Amino acid sequence: MHVEFLLEEPSAEAALKELLPRLLPDATWQCHPHRGKHDLLARLPGRLKTYARQLLHTPDLRVVILMDADANCRQAKLALEKLVADAHLVSKTQAAGRPFQVLTRLAVAELEAWFLGDPAAMQAAYPGVRPTHFAGLNRDPDAIPDAWETLWRVLQAGGHYRAGKQKQRWAADISRHLDPARNASASFRYFCAGLAALR
Repeated sequence: MHVEFLLEEPSAEAALKELLPRLLPDATWQCHPHRGKHDLLARLPGRLKTYARQLLHTPDLRVVILMDADANCRQAKLALEKLVADAHLVSKTQAAGRPFQVLTRLAVAELEAWFLGDPAAMQAAYPGVRPTHFAGLNRDPDAIPDAWETLWRVLQAGGHYRAGKQKQRWAADISRHLDPARNASASFRYFCAGLAALR
């Protein structure tokens, strides 16, 4: 199986490069980061039509679309599902238990919620971060509306990145230690379960 990942931004690619060897050990994969949500959504129709043609000759090809949900999870999911259907491809949601070619997944509300969902991973990546730095945060990381700013505040409190943000570096460093079994982010666990269903 070969999996093509269509991503909203380079930080998602940095995270997946660390996660995919563990989550898809028997597959080959390639990441295609975009310059934000608008760029991804603008390019998706053409890319999906190309994959629809490729699937005629490579039936073991699968496509995963990962995008931040931001403020409206339902609207974002519907938009992705419509683009998949318009390309005459079958998503996991549409397949209802039948074989599918495309997996659409959302990071709720932002990718950084996945990192906040695993404080042990953050502390392993950045030893200055202490459990007290998470005090007062919502226990549901997917409910934190300013996830990347919150993540940066925690890292700064631990003595890291005081001079500026580095989203790609955070994504790589923390993802190296993420454990789906202990992660409090439901959208991260949902993403992992979706990848498992690709097999």
